[in-house]
Amino acid sequence: MGDHWLRLLPKMPHFFHGLDIFPSLLHGDLWSGNAAQTAGGDPVVFDPAAVYGHHEFDLAISTMFGSLGRPFYTAYHQLIPKADGFDTRQKLYQLYHYLNHYNHFGAGYRGSCLRLMAELCTVSLP
Repeated sequence: MGDHWLRLLPKMPHFFHGLDIFPSLLHGDLWSGNAAQTAGGDPVVFDPAAVYGHHEFDLAISTMFGSLGRPFYTAYHQLIPKADGFDTRQKLYQLYHYLNHYNHFGAGYRGSCLRLMAELCTVSLP
């Protein structure tokens, strides 16, 4: 894993080139298991790991373990359109979550970490 990391580390700043990032208050653990609806149909999120960060960060984990549904993402991106490089940054933010899961829950997440690191190492830089 160390070899991948050494190749990826110098690339990471380029994934944010040209972006103006304004920290947002994030849920931090926004996935389908932490979202529901009230009896009246209003959305509810719970079990936060609140943090300030790039708004794209919350979306990364939301697609790792299920999904919040196409209507959610459509509405989200109508309000906040995808910036150039969005898909690459999603992989980087997913890597964070997979590394965190690897650390907390063990080797079952190692393969996902290595796969994402290898993919990110192949990204062409501007």
